[in-house]
Amino acid sequence: MMLANRLATGSRVAVVGGGIAGAGLAASLLFNGRARGLSLDVRVYSGGTSERTAPPAVLTPECRSRLAALGCRIPPEWRAHELRGVEIIAEGRRELLASAPGGLWVVDGWPQGLGGLEQVRDILATAASSQGARFLPRHVERVERQPPAPDAPASVRGAGSLVVRAQGSGDRFHAVALASGAGPLMGDAFFKGFKPAPTVAAVQARLRHAAPRLELAPVARLWIAPLPSVDALFLLPGASSVYALAFGPAVTPADLCQVLMMAARDGLVEEGFELAALETTRLPYGPGRTLVAPGQIAVGPAAFGHPLQMGLSETLASCSRAAVALLDGGLDVGTLERRYVREGLGELLEDAAAGARTMTWLRRAGPRAPGAFVKAQGRRTLGGTFGGGVLGLSSPTPMALLGAARWEGLREVLGSWLRTTMEPVPTAVPELEPDLYYVVDDDPDARDALTALLESTGAKVVAFADELALFCAVARRPPTAIILDVVLHWVDGLRLAEGLKQHPLTRGTRVLVMSGLNRPHVRQRALDAGAEAFLPKPVDPDRLLRILTGRVPLTPEVAPAHAPAMADAPRELSADRYAS
Repeated sequence: MMLANRLATGSRVAVVGGGIAGAGLAASLLFNGRARGLSLDVRVYSGGTSERTAPPAVLTPECRSRLAALGCRIPPEWRAHELRGVEIIAEGRRELLASAPGGLWVVDGWPQGLGGLEQVRDILATAASSQGARFLPRHVERVERQPPAPDAPASVRGAGSLVVRAQGSGDRFHAVALASGAGPLMGDAFFKGFKPAPTVAAVQARLRHAAPRLELAPVARLWIAPLPSVDALFLLPGASSVYALAFGPAVTPADLCQVLMMAARDGLVEEGFELAALETTRLPYGPGRTLVAPGQIAVGPAAFGHPLQMGLSETLASCSRAAVALLDGGLDVGTLERRYVREGLGELLEDAAAGARTMTWLRRAGPRAPGAFVKAQGRRTLGGTFGGGVLGLSSPTPMALLGAARWEGLREVLGSWLRTTMEPVPTAVPELEPDLYYVVDDDPDARDALTALLESTGAKVVAFADELALFCAVARRPPTAIILDVVLHWVDGLRLAEGLKQHPLTRGTRVLVMSGLNRPHVRQRALDAGAEAFLPKPVDPDRLLRILTGRVPLTPEVAPAHAPAMADAPRELSADRYAS
């Protein structure tokens, strides 16, 4: 029931989304309701909220305080994995932002148990359930506003005018909150004119190692603009794996895989990692514009956020403020707008806008980006009681970082007009190993046939079934040449060839691209990527050996018409063995 547009004892509230925001809002509603002498009927629709990658959780001191205030018991083993700080990387420059002792806890049980976010969600759900919340494993399609008919039974008239449609069922509520995260949102299916937080594409993955090394004081890493299509790569070490997150307007799984190969080459992650899980997702990228309607409200990442928001404090803060606003405002949209959006979220919305804008300036800052974080740490900005820093740290705040990044970005742009671009030279470049060849092909028959062919000439061959280890191998043990298939598991061969040719450590390596897609545009793309030659499948053994041995002068991709066939080429290997 409702009392003067306010929630009262017996009022029914639906929470759409069973993640941290949904469970946190349910616990906060019931906790604050009981403090006012109200007993609410809260139901959480938790269908469709799981992620295969199971991200870890980073708990800041403020986050732990908020969890405790909601009645959550924090397991002591959560403190076992503590971060020493966050390292910022851009174009070879690095700066470490240290965290205070006991500051950043990484909660993670994957792959043996639950990911960190799931563990935090579970203790919130336990706290909410102990106060009377009910969790329903159903997916919500839409929310409708349908006032009960005057002649409807009293039980229907008193059940509220909002109808939640979930998998064929329809239940009435007095208020509905959207807490489904930053993924695919309901849009107008929540309420007409709803404008949630904008989002940016992201790809997340889990990296597993056969024998991970033990780090007593691990460091998280943020790599700014490792590729044109990637705004940043975030690496968070857990107890048994590394969580990787790449984001950018057009980022793809192949982008993340290529950046991880580059990170392994540069020592940011251990060599020999296995991609145990990979999936696309979305991140909030600024503040939402229309977040409330009569009896309806959006919380957590559905309402605001930015990619540098690593902790959970902002989400839990929005839950407590949404609970107070619903209890005070109920069905009155003006009161909800004032109590929740302007007074409750004002500072958080400003931080979300600043955090999103900061990414543009960090890209422009280039090698100055790490220094912008350091300079922003020393800046003081006007902030409210609940303002926090980026990346789970106490400082810098998003507003301070935006100012520093803008200044460093302008300095870098102006400086680029006055100087000649000089590429950093590696301190030590390994010598090329003669008669060493790398073969990269996910087809075992084609891989074995090429290996046998090259070994028959006395060469040493390393065959790769998985392309993820290639960048590390080339940087540490440069081969005479790489024979690279186009169609691979994670990253296509054309992108690999391009990446090899862009880095000083691997630029001088000869690359031959082969593919069963013998089309002019594929051939041209391979040559544009830096390949010395394009070999259609099935590969001609004679032609491959002529190119590799250099016995007949060849320009890239063009063989002289009079080039004789090699009489000593191994004829026992038929050409169809080199087809994939």
